[in-house]
Amino acid sequence: MRQIPVLLDVDTGIDDAYALIMACASEELDIRAVTTAAGNASLYHTTRNTCNLLHLLGRGDIPVSQGLPGPLQRPLLRAPEVHGENGLRGYQFQGEHLEALSPLTAQQQMARVLTESEEPVTIVALGPATNVAAFLQQYPELKSRIRRILFMGASYRCGNPTIVSTFNVLVDPEAFDILLKSGVELHTLPLDTTRHATLTPEECRQIAGISGPVAKMVSRTLAGYGDRIGQKGGCLAQKDGERDWNREGLAHLPDPAVVAYLLRPDYFTRQKYFCQVECKGELTTGFTVIDMEDYYGKSMEERNLWYVDSIDRAGFARLFLESVRHFTPDLINS
Repeated sequence: MRQIPVLLDVDTGIDDAYALIMACASEELDIRAVTTAAGNASLYHTTRNTCNLLHLLGRGDIPVSQGLPGPLQRPLLRAPEVHGENGLRGYQFQGEHLEALSPLTAQQQMARVLTESEEPVTIVALGPATNVAAFLQQYPELKSRIRRILFMGASYRCGNPTIVSTFNVLVDPEAFDILLKSGVELHTLPLDTTRHATLTPEECRQIAGISGPVAKMVSRTLAGYGDRIGQKGGCLAQKDGERDWNREGLAHLPDPAVVAYLLRPDYFTRQKYFCQVECKGELTTGFTVIDMEDYYGKSMEERNLWYVDSIDRAGFARLFLESVRHFTPDLINS
């Protein structure tokens, strides 16, 4: 089987952890390295979460490099109210396993991977675009070695955490602007679409019934994911007659949707548009201005964003459950 060479940039994070599980479960991907960003939690926590999770998955062979501790031009915005201070709502791995941590910076690791690869590499960017943008600035001569960038973020109609902006763009809009202007093929899984990348309460219960430490980790972190810290609910709870913050018990998994798009593009549809990002707005910083009505009359070559606009929810959920089952002890040892 011909594998797709990939580099993952993550801010692990609950849903980043699930995306790593999906990626490591697939025989279709050749994961050359993982780089860590600050976002859902501090760089300290996202790096340790990444190394410890890869060890749990039996993939401690994948090199991990730390990225920048904050955005290119502004203070770091984190999401402890959703992911907790450590990024995993307090979930603790057994011991620290930092053997895979490389002395190379994220940008140096990206340069190494792209230089050594015999074919262009896909970058899967699941956190703020800081590391990828910094790489493009430091190594512009290597951007032709990038097959494409798959980014989790942006939106057309809805926002989170603000009315109009998504977290990964809001944290570092200047970095996303660099991606848009880079000329590298850029695909985005926007909030408009990833809010449909969900697991039902029944699917969450199925995960709870899968044996092994990986399924246990997923089930424990899913139990409250999507709720603000200190509020009741989670993906296993529903409130009668009331729409809670987590949309009546559905578990939303935006980062795994990006990996699913890479693995099963037939589960998705997409369109190409011209996009700009607001970096200086008083009320709209981080807003992605996507020209869906062709107001500017841009040619296909001038359009700079592949916008993924639909997802097969059932297919996505099935793929996610298969990925978790991949790490059951019986299957690993068979």
